[in-house]
Amino acid sequence: MDLAKYAALFVSESREHLQVCNQLLLAWERDPEAQAPIDGLFRAVHSLKGMAATMGFAPLAELAHRAENLLDAVRSGRLAVKPEHFELLFRSVDELEDGVTRATTGKGLRAEAASLVKALDAAVKKAGKAGGAGKAGETARAGKAGESAAKAEKPAVKDEQPSLDVTITVRSDAMLRGARALLALRKVEALGVVSRVTPQVSELEREDFDGTLAFRIRTGAAPSEVDAVARSAGDIAGVAIDLASDEAMVDATTLRQIRIDLTRLDVLMKLAGELVVARNRLVELARASTDPELGQVGERISRLVGAVQAEVLEARLTPVREVFDRFPRVVRDLARDLGRQVRLEVEGGDIELDRAVLDEVADPLVHLVRNAIDHGIEPPRERVKAGKAAEGRLRLSASRERNSVAIRVADDGRGIDRSKILAKAKADGLVDAAAETLADDQLLRILSRSGFSMAAVVSGVSGRGVGVDVVMTRIRQLGGAVELVTEAGQGTAFVLRVPLTLAIVRSLLVQVGAERYVVPLNYVSETIEFSGTPVTALGDREALVIREQPVPTVHLHRLLNIAGAATTGRRPVLVVQVGERRSALVVDALLGQQEIVVEPFDAPRGMPGWFSGATILADGAPALILDAAALV
Repeated sequence: MDLAKYAALFVSESREHLQVCNQLLLAWERDPEAQAPIDGLFRAVHSLKGMAATMGFAPLAELAHRAENLLDAVRSGRLAVKPEHFELLFRSVDELEDGVTRATTGKGLRAEAASLVKALDAAVKKAGKAGGAGKAGETARAGKAGESAAKAEKPAVKDEQPSLDVTITVRSDAMLRGARALLALRKVEALGVVSRVTPQVSELEREDFDGTLAFRIRTGAAPSEVDAVARSAGDIAGVAIDLASDEAMVDATTLRQIRIDLTRLDVLMKLAGELVVARNRLVELARASTDPELGQVGERISRLVGAVQAEVLEARLTPVREVFDRFPRVVRDLARDLGRQVRLEVEGGDIELDRAVLDEVADPLVHLVRNAIDHGIEPPRERVKAGKAAEGRLRLSASRERNSVAIRVADDGRGIDRSKILAKAKADGLVDAAAETLADDQLLRILSRSGFSMAAVVSGVSGRGVGVDVVMTRIRQLGGAVELVTEAGQGTAFVLRVPLTLAIVRSLLVQVGAERYVVPLNYVSETIEFSGTPVTALGDREALVIREQPVPTVHLHRLLNIAGAATTGRRPVLVVQVGERRSALVVDALLGQQEIVVEPFDAPRGMPGWFSGATILADGAPALILDAAALV
């Protein structure tokens, strides 16, 4: 059976299982007496083994089998779990993750896998079992071995759990219907004990397989969950679920879900963006026309394009937990390497972001988490001496703020030493020699300068002066902003504010002289008028008083050196706000709101950093998008 076309599906589902393995291992390591993590790990590894064997990836299936042997020894009480066993299992998960990618590209496991297999076998032998070396051929054939082997290796299920009769129907036009049915079965096996499989697994390769697979599963999962897991295999026309004939009827409400390749969503978003540009142009032409029918058609198309745009954006939204879930393992490994004790707290995982934004935020978060553990959280002995708990706290959270999302990385460590940063900045000529202290925003600007580092030694974690620089650069490219709050002895917090989506942004169009610029609306808190007479001063800067608070002004024509701009009389002002920072942006005219499509932007060498992108306006002319974070 040629399963090459299912490689992408195999990789996606395997990584889901491995993510679960990491989470359960961390939970088990914190509470070695707990039984639930062991059972969950066994199911996840067992499912991965079956999928690998089905795809013909025998070495990968064998490695999963050896890890399963160790879990079985612990689960059955033959082996008392020790720290070295956790290390073996963490190594196994890492090797399996690497092996999944290598297998789909035609490569075998790394050479290091052989020593890992030996270590797993040695650990099992101590429990009085040979580690299942003689089952290599059996494991490689696991995809064809039928239900008996699966039942023998399944974890015990409580008698009070109900049995469900499940019938899965593969779409008639699906390629390799037997392979798809088998993948669905392997996924459902992770939920409980499967029996009474009809037809037998070995018969799914036959050409006369009609696409219908029936089985019984004893599980604590809800029927809707069984349905969703089965359908996630793809190409499933239907899933019928009934309580087994000897039990009462239950609700078998189904969920209609399918997997979509992210590339297709990217194409859909690009097409939606082009529709928005075309719609804006059509609306512009309709307004200039005297034909009422053209105006009506323009309005209808505008509504339809808006609806399509909203649906595509909704389809691309992804919970930030998909990124957050990576960090418990990152924090655990890094804390052990650096001799720290760190408790990670995660909040706001259900907050959703455009998939493209979420992918771009992942690396900056890794830099901030690593910095927090290396530079922020003190070693246990130092924390106790300072009157703190030996275990440091690192909090990763997300919250919704209007049309943006704020992601916060906060620790309760030593904080940033302003005096040391100030001394280094003076020595490097980055601040005035007379400066006595640094505000948080000044501190951030210095730390984000490329190459700036306070580390005395370059290590694998830090010391090259690129961490905060990478964070600032990446977030600014997204049209977002970074904030820093730190207090000596209390800790440090970085806040990343990013837009919900990169593709289509609601903006305000402004004019200065003969030039037009775009300001994203999610950073505009209000608009007022500037009379031309300075109201007050904030340090050495002109400022307006807005509701008894001084707000520094930014005259856009001066900032960008634009000739022909108005310099006297009443002019509109945009109050731009990023976090707690505000500025009053003085322009010549407000031209109205417009939904824009952000285009890729490579700034020419030497161009000021006041812009975050470019767009095409409704009349076909290009315009630059102002970077709100650079203006406050």
